[in-house]
Amino acid sequence: YEALEKISKDYRVIVYSAKARADRGLVNGKNGIELIWEWLKKHDMAKFVSKVTAEKPRAVCYIDDKAVSFVDWQSCLSELENKDIL
Repeated sequence: YEALEKISKDYRVIVYSAKARADRGLVNGKNGIELIWEWLKKHDMAKFVSKVTAEKPRAVCYIDDKAVSFVDWQSCLSELENKDIL
């Protein structure tokens, strides 16, 4: 909560998620975008988010739990190996 609150003071926060894809099945009659907004509202964080989308937006940076930072291929491969992906 505190992190989103702080970030949203200086930046437009957009949730970019595969769960928001239009071809994803409904869950309890709701699409992914509706479910994400529902979760954000339940946790009082919708006020910090301007958009939910499945299309990658232009950004200053991306925050992702599965990200591998790209600087060059050698560093990328090394990071993948350190994470036991390769």
